[in-house]
Amino acid sequence: MTEINPRDTLGHRCLMGVVAPATNTAVQAEMDDLRLEGVINAHARIANPEQRVAADADTLAVRAAMVGGLMGAVETLVPCRPDHVILGVMVENFVGGGAAGEALVREVGERLHCGVTDYTSAIRIALDALFGRKVRIGLLTPFLPVGDAAARRIFEEAGHEVVRLIGLRAPSPASIGRVPLDRMRAAVADLNVAEVDAIIQVGTGLPFAGVARAAERELGKPVLASNPVSYWRALRACGIADAMPQHGRLFTL
Repeated sequence: MTEINPRDTLGHRCLMGVVAPATNTAVQAEMDDLRLEGVINAHARIANPEQRVAADADTLAVRAAMVGGLMGAVETLVPCRPDHVILGVMVENFVGGGAAGEALVREVGERLHCGVTDYTSAIRIALDALFGRKVRIGLLTPFLPVGDAAARRIFEEAGHEVVRLIGLRAPSPASIGRVPLDRMRAAVADLNVAEVDAIIQVGTGLPFAGVARAAERELGKPVLASNPVSYWRALRACGIADAMPQHGRLFTL
């Protein structure tokens, strides 16, 4: 009888499931850049539509479409039996966070029988690891005001202070991935006031990881992009503690 390896041959350290919206072009690229030898990213897509977002009501419609498609995307990961899964979306933009967000994360874990990393828990753990205290934040989002408010709540409910906030108001889900690098760099410069301890970006569709790495080196303070934060937390939750300083100081912890 042929012996079957109990671990994935290429992903013998971790088979990492990653769920992201179909319109999101940043999660796969940025998380694959962080992949270690022996770690495989198995990507699944939420079948969300590309539609114009010009008002808060449009944002809520996009949320509803993604909620409807989330578990269908999760189902496509069941056969490969991931060791862990990352939700490459901001749960607050699904169900508003809080108990409803926790229930959503729990439902995903129960269906896949593995641990789940969501951005909200990941960024809170990251800030505790980096600072161990209340943090004054400069916050960058790609959203309209209703999304900005959800992002702000993540940090204020954890006891941090959002000192400055810039929302880029991307006009559709896919357009978030088309924001020019120069616009993101300019936003970082605007957020970098003396009273800000850390600059944080939310919204997994914004291709901010490279901007964050360069800005952190230049500014000498943490600049945290959403996708690397989630991937860092997922690796650590799986017991993978490799230091990767080239990706920022968070990856040395």
